[in-house]
Amino acid sequence: MNTPAKDCKRVSVLILAAGAGQRMGRRAKCLLEVQGQTLLERLMHSICSVGFHRCVLVLGHHAADIQAHVAQWPAKLMTGQVVNPSPEEDTATSLQVGLQALDSDTEAVMVLLADQPLIEATDIGAVCAAFKCCPPRFRVLIPMVSGVPGHPVMFDASVRADLLAAPGTSLRQWVAVHPNETLRWEVDNPHYTRDLDTPEHVDDLARETGWIIKWPGSTA
Repeated sequence: MNTPAKDCKRVSVLILAAGAGQRMGRRAKCLLEVQGQTLLERLMHSICSVGFHRCVLVLGHHAADIQAHVAQWPAKLMTGQVVNPSPEEDTATSLQVGLQALDSDTEAVMVLLADQPLIEATDIGAVCAAFKCCPPRFRVLIPMVSGVPGHPVMFDASVRADLLAAPGTSLRQWVAVHPNETLRWEVDNPHYTRDLDTPEHVDDLARETGWIIKWPGSTA
């Protein structure tokens, strides 16, 4: 069993952005603009400020729109991209596609969702620190907020190998089989469990934060 990575130098990041956004009117949720920046761009700024070995964006539905947006970013934000050819199946397929794209010398993997509006660099760094400090027997770390699992999650290279060896297996299924090797990290931080799935979620966030939130090209 591998011990957790000692820092973030050989940690690779996967950003899952392959969903159809069905409950959001079939729009790419990560392109929602918050305070003048898309959710995806805000997330990338946070990731880049921490510093990682590699970052890969996993696309599927809306891939062309997201790629067009990413192409406008400055070079310092550029990230690798892969497209899940079957994004309608489940998130396990997107995770598989992303894991296949990572370098062989990746020591640990962090998985983020592209529609997490509150995630900041400090939140990401805290997960890295918790993973670094957890006992060696734990191969997966999942932040838990009031009993609810959140993201980002982290796991070591041996878990990546297990998942790649069993196509179709989700991380949730792996965790169910290896409960004693999974650290459920209890933390009082709602950033880890907040995502945007519906227009009502967007309205709630705007009301709570006072942020200006709108779709690209719209005036409100």
